[in-house]
Amino acid sequence: MDELKHRVRQGYSRGWVVSKYSTVGLWPSEREICLQFWSAGQEILDLGCGAGRTTLPLIQEGYRVVGIDLAKPMVDQARRFTAGAVVPCPLGVGDATDLPFQANSFDGILFSYNGIELIPKEKGKVRALEEVYRILRPGGHFIFTTHAFEALNKYIYSRLQRLALQFVNRALRRSDLDAEFGEIITDLDRNVEVYYMQINSPRKYRRLLGSVGFDLAYYSSRSRIDAGRPPSRWADFDSDFKFYVARKAMP
Repeated sequence: MDELKHRVRQGYSRGWVVSKYSTVGLWPSEREICLQFWSAGQEILDLGCGAGRTTLPLIQEGYRVVGIDLAKPMVDQARRFTAGAVVPCPLGVGDATDLPFQANSFDGILFSYNGIELIPKEKGKVRALEEVYRILRPGGHFIFTTHAFEALNKYIYSRLQRLALQFVNRALRRSDLDAEFGEIITDLDRNVEVYYMQINSPRKYRRLLGSVGFDLAYYSSRSRIDAGRPPSRWADFDSDFKFYVARKAMP
């Protein structure tokens, strides 16, 4: 897992990738969900804050924000974006699977733009969810987004081809037996943004949330939120990102 994590850090430390993400602004769907589940003045962790796209807007919405990211060049850019903010915003390099915060530290946590998919392996994702649960206050809400393996979009054929190739390679013992469903691992010699990610089914994320202790307070897709349509499990098949809001139960 350390090698895969290194791939993620390397991909998001490259100058052109940092530049690509050097924009500021919440998606309309992100803003709607944040305002629905969080209140102004609450303490929010922008987990995987990247170059600060969501960090500064969260401050401007009246939240007290802390941001961390795995890639230092991204954090450096986020510092430049937030330098003039009226409210100080602590930023630092951090790992979602080993968060440097005490238990019950935050009222809300945002893991935007499918960042959880960059955490290697299901074991790593479970560890990150456990850490989020630990540092979230009882009654707090964790908001995150993912792709979906079953999404009916232009990538479905390539996803199915990778899955079929994985099955063949495993049967012929031509691949590592610990390879997991939905993993995409790119050759480090290529100049690309994403060297590792794992696209799972929303059903798996709902199951993992429950196994950690979260209640699923809300689930929908970006397009349904933008269109003002009600949440539905049919959102699994929508072509775009999925929104999850997980609540830590009160004691």
